[in-house]
Amino acid sequence: MAVPSQPRAPLTRLRPDTWYSKIALHKVPSTYLLGAFFVSYLILGIAWLEGSPPWLAFGLALVPWGIIMFVEIEWTYKHYGWLALFFLMAFVQTIHYSEHCIEMVQYHLFHNPLKESLAIFSKLNVEGVHFGGDSFLTIGTFLLLTKFPRNPWLWVAAPFQLAHQAEHNFLFFNYAFEGAPAGAPGILGKGGVGWGGLGLVRTDLHWVYNTLYTIPFVLALLWQLRRTFDEALEEAFPDVPQAELLRASQHLATFRYGPGETVLSPGDDADRLYIITEGMALVSTHDADGNEIEVATLHRGQYFGEIALLVPDAQHTKTIRAKTDLQVLAMDEETFRHLTSVSQITQDELSSVARERMAPPDVPPATAPG
Repeated sequence: MAVPSQPRAPLTRLRPDTWYSKIALHKVPSTYLLGAFFVSYLILGIAWLEGSPPWLAFGLALVPWGIIMFVEIEWTYKHYGWLALFFLMAFVQTIHYSEHCIEMVQYHLFHNPLKESLAIFSKLNVEGVHFGGDSFLTIGTFLLLTKFPRNPWLWVAAPFQLAHQAEHNFLFFNYAFEGAPAGAPGILGKGGVGWGGLGLVRTDLHWVYNTLYTIPFVLALLWQLRRTFDEALEEAFPDVPQAELLRASQHLATFRYGPGETVLSPGDDADRLYIITEGMALVSTHDADGNEIEVATLHRGQYFGEIALLVPDAQHTKTIRAKTDLQVLAMDEETFRHLTSVSQITQDELSSVARERMAPPDVPPATAPG
């Protein structure tokens, strides 16, 4: 027996997703966020009572958030591909830039000596870590440029990251192979080898590098979010040009169903197409004796509901239920007709699938019924 379904969203109130919905958490329930806050504060409280060093306390407090980010980045990779690298780099750079901002506060507001302005994770404030972290950001930035060459803000961010990378290349190799002291001014720092430096101490110089990189990088992420669509849409319509898929993605709405919930029932006069982006759905019908039988399982990239859009006055004859946690993209009729108009192959394929799915019960359909 299926689990009783919850009321479905009214068909007349299809609200397209917004670009910032891609930033929202998708796999981690909101209750887990409250748990992460509690665990982090508990760790910090215990560390304060025990007199633990700040770098250890804050490092342990970040563990719950690292797990959440890992789960979300894995989901993002599955749905948006290279956008996952964008999110991972944004997460890393947020921590990195925060450290530089804390150093600025320590040096300029608290007037700590330069050698003691080492932010929170002081144990990681070594040349090798700086070199490795910046190398990751540099390589990641240029990988993103190969994937998203039309993103103007990535091109703005790249030169500043290259300049920052050059500083850390010089600092690391002089430290590792020439015996130079850690924390040296580098190329353009005050007292550095490049034209006597720019008059900025190392703390200030590297904060400037990070600021000039972080701002355009965040703008690049926001720019790309507006121009990226769920890859399940391309799996469903492989012959539609990507430019048209991008336009269509701006008119889709995401719906989620728990196991056993009904998405469509026989007799529904639906006016939208559903594309599965996560989970599985069961298709069932009734035999001659009135018993419900399962006839197909639908997976990511498959769709249902097309018959009601292709055939005037057609109604659904099958029941679609969520087999697992199910996420679908809902497409309205206008967007659906636009996609079929720009790709004759897609229109022919949809018509063929609809005919097969509308076949009489005694004729086994070649494709899962809708």
